[in-house]
Amino acid sequence: MTPNFLLLLFLSVFSPANQSGLRTFHITVKRMNQSEARAACRTNYTDLVTVYRDEDNTLLTNMTSNDPAWIGLNRNQFSDKWSNGDDVTFNNLTAVCGSGSCCAAMKADGSWESLKCTENRTFMCYKQDPDLTLKYHLISENKSWYEAQSYCRKNYTDLVSIRDQNQNEAVRTEGLKSDTSFWIGLLLDDWEWTDGGRSAYRNWATSQPRSPSDCTALKREKEKWYSVPCSNIYPALCYSTLMHVSDDTMSWEDALGYCQDNGIGLLRIQSESDQKEVEFELRRRNVSGMLWVGLGQSQLFGFWMWTGGIGVGNWTNWAGGRQPEPPLSHHCGAIDTEKGFKWKDKDCRSKFRVLCEYKKKF
Repeated sequence: MTPNFLLLLFLSVFSPANQSGLRTFHITVKRMNQSEARAACRTNYTDLVTVYRDEDNTLLTNMTSNDPAWIGLNRNQFSDKWSNGDDVTFNNLTAVCGSGSCCAAMKADGSWESLKCTENRTFMCYKQDPDLTLKYHLISENKSWYEAQSYCRKNYTDLVSIRDQNQNEAVRTEGLKSDTSFWIGLLLDDWEWTDGGRSAYRNWATSQPRSPSDCTALKREKEKWYSVPCSNIYPALCYSTLMHVSDDTMSWEDALGYCQDNGIGLLRIQSESDQKEVEFELRRRNVSGMLWVGLGQSQLFGFWMWTGGIGVGNWTNWAGGRQPEPPLSHHCGAIDTEKGFKWKDKDCRSKFRVLCEYKKKF
């Protein structure tokens, strides 16, 4: 690490962390059909918006008037997806409920049944500790799958996802306290996002979606979604991502120069909301492995800073839940997409792909 950068770190140790929204939302003035809306969003921004959570949905609703507005959810091939965006590597369904939206519930023997997502069931949340340990929480309240998803996200991490038989058995054991089958985080439907976003968040109005309407509009009333004909004429809700992932691997020092040379800077993750946006974007792009971010440690003083002289605030996402300290720590920071998207200290000479942040918002 260069002496100049070390000096910058030292002089800026008390600089406050700034919020840096890594994804911005936009609404078009022009009204158009869904195909035209998608083209307009891709030309001027990144794409039609993918909605990941209640907070996004509220922000988008507040941008609309009395007219509905397009979001990026289209009817497509029937597929399964976990609520938290994990790959579906294990499936223990005994049958599928048929056409339309279905959700998985675990039975006492560990097999899964497929039910209408609007049915009321108890449900299993999970909490992931800093050391990546998973803790399961059976919630005895009866809720629809969508309501259970919202509850788990507010109070824990998410509805539980299951990657293999061992985890299935652990969830089954924890769920023995339930008198009925309980919701797990698997959603099965024929809706996909135009940008490839891996979001199982749904906010359908009552009796929605309806066939044969294949596109989705957000209506201001009750912040709900409606399936509508793609030929309808509405404004479009678009988004811009401020993240860029390099194709090549390089050292941290080269990564710093790479981002600056391209008119952008190494990515800074300054809040839990920023961290979530990073996870959403990297999952959307199917990025795996380790990536450099803008974290550096002073070899002289031992503190960690973000590039640009921004101090690491109270919220962090270090692997193991603790900031790496000298003399054993390495001095450059990376994010590990394969281990819970945790931050890790790495040898600055190691070569990884780079995660950059655009300085200019659209």
